Amino acid sequence: MDSRAAAARAQKVADTLADAAIAHRSGDAAKAKRLYRKVLKAQPGHFKALRLSGALAQETGEVDEAIRLLSAAVRHAPQNETGVLEDLGLLHLQTGEQDKAEDLLRRAVAIDPTSLVALSRLASTLLTCGRASEAIEVLGRAREIDANDPRIAYAHAHALLESGDFDKTIEVADASLALRAEDPQTLLVKGVALYQLERHEEAEQVLQQVVSLEPSEINAWLHLGQARLARADNAGAIDAFSEATKVAPDLANVSSQLANAHNAAERPETAVEICDAFLERHPTAAAVLLVKTLALRDMGHAEQADELLGQDTLVDARPIDTPARFDDVAAFNQALERVIREHPSYGHVHTNRATQHGDQTGSLMIEPSPEMRAFARVVDGRIRTVLRELRAGGHEKHPWVKNAPGNWVVNAWGVVLGDQGHQTSHMHPEAWLSGVYYVALPEEGIGTGYGQDGWIEFGSPTEQLVARVAPPTRRIEPEPGLLVTFPSYSFHRTIPFRGKGQRVSIAFDVFAAPEGR
Repeated sequence: MDSRAAAARAQKVADTLADAAIAHRSGDAAKAKRLYRKVLKAQPGHFKALRLSGALAQETGEVDEAIRLLSAAVRHAPQNETGVLEDLGLLHLQTGEQDKAEDLLRRAVAIDPTSLVALSRLASTLLTCGRASEAIEVLGRAREIDANDPRIAYAHAHALLESGDFDKTIEVADASLALRAEDPQTLLVKGVALYQLERHEEAEQVLQQVVSLEPSEINAWLHLGQARLARADNAGAIDAFSEATKVAPDLANVSSQLANAHNAAERPETAVEICDAFLERHPTAAAVLLVKTLALRDMGHAEQADELLGQDTLVDARPIDTPARFDDVAAFNQALERVIREHPSYGHVHTNRATQHGDQTGSLMIEPSPEMRAFARVVDGRIRTVLRELRAGGHEKHPWVKNAPGNWVVNAWGVVLGDQGHQTSHMHPEAWLSGVYYVALPEEGIGTGYGQDGWIEFGSPTEQLVARVAPPTRRIEPEPGLLVTFPSYSFHRTIPFRGKGQRVSIAFDVFAAPEGR
């Protein structure tokens, strides 16, 4: 009697699960959710119900619930089951938890080394962390398993592009195109690689093919414009960037490039008009603010350009006070250096074209350590002090100050540079404020007796931006405990240094907090 009752209960659970799956497939999320819960009430560890209900939660935007259900599914998964590991890994990747994603996907690959899904998602995770060389190795294994999968070939080409191996990128992209001719994304990768190799005419031909196949591909329009600009075809560049504005009128990089092309065509007044029109809608757009400073200077308005650039007023550099619960700044710096060197992402080769002869971590603000929480409080206090002083000093109408966010979030990462280490000139176009904190410096190679080696320099734009009148530069000498903050539209670089030892710093970006935070 008991066995018959148990069989009947099991059958009822199976029937309920089948009905839930039918409702799920038909789009009746409410019914499916109710039935999945009924199954899980009867059998809390039911693997299939956990996985399917987790998938439903993800589809309906309940991310935390999806993670909870899929994590439970992982615990109750049958031996050698990889699918739920792959699904949860992808979800963690999408929510910015790359370390968790990598762990899950490596577990999936260990169970089934031939899983193309696990391998491709692992490669995507590594790329997101800036570890292109590791992604290339993973994708190479995937291509050995199936050399005729065009998605894997494309991903391999993309990883090679991120690594800076442009010749190999083109070779793999061509192999991918042999499998799937006229694929816009693969052509785009090839076109960008050709552009990076300064084969601008070939790049233009390929990128023109991309926009013909996919007129809404914004990166193709941007690189097409840049290829034309590199060939001094200013009118063609303006046409390409103008088309890009139709696709993405609120993307700062599009309007900044259009303004830059007009400046190249010796129409700085038009460039300023384009910048102002965009800044009316997006007043803190870093890329657009920067191009406006260059165009103003080319118009002969150096004083206005200097005021907007703010190298002498908005760039702040001063030592920090000792954070609470630390004996002194030196103890705080020692703790921060341990956090950087012991971080799970440290020691990997990260793809960052600005960083040369050095390494960096991934984000230090994902599940931050106590030391990084203390660092965030230091940054928060400095920002509030800087804004208060700027407003009191008569700079309250400066657009960067006037439009400062009321609340913000901080992202930070560690940077470790060795002999000849430096960062090429770059900016942080997505942020409002950026900064660097110096944790440790080598005993030799920086400071007295070494000129300005290892100093941070502001003001030198990249070759892609037109500046007939070069902007002034400002250099600041690093020292342990020094915190430097600046508008994210400020171009900055590190002067290479020579010598033994390492230069350890924490770079960070500050963004307006999402509504509700």
